[in-house]
Amino acid sequence: MGVTTKTGDRGETSLFTGERIAKDDLRVEVYGIVDNLGSTLGMARAFATNKRVKDDILAVQKQLGMLMADFASRNKAPHITEEMIAGIETEIVDIEESLPPLREFIIPGDKKSSAMLDFARTTARTAERRAWTLARRGSVEEVDLRYLNRLSDYIFVLMRLEDADKPNL
Repeated sequence: MGVTTKTGDRGETSLFTGERIAKDDLRVEVYGIVDNLGSTLGMARAFATNKRVKDDILAVQKQLGMLMADFASRNKAPHITEEMIAGIETEIVDIEESLPPLREFIIPGDKKSSAMLDFARTTARTAERRAWTLARRGSVEEVDLRYLNRLSDYIFVLMRLEDADKPNL
């Protein structure tokens, strides 16, 4: 099958499960925002200088495909797992322990990579808010909501870790 299918020319798209829904359906919006998040993380990874940050971003990008599949499905077992959430929580603690305590608000922009990570963090928060709206209207797996909540925290500490590599000017 080619990229151009012409099946969406009338304002509908297919869910992962094959069901047809409107392109402006909230479910499509949610997995579209998650798609935006993956692209934003890709930009951050392209500019990141810290190898751990680059590797962790890539791992998240791979998981985002599974998260999009969850939102593009109805009444299917989720691809996101409790183990993925636990892994993120472990990474957050590990990174936080390696950084000095946070004593002030962070103003992004010192490095392209960390500024893009901050944009990714806010994109994850947008996805989470819209996912909660969808959850109140339809079926959303609780694990997906918790994953999004942890993800924005994880991206925040990745931003801090990336900024910690700043050369002294």
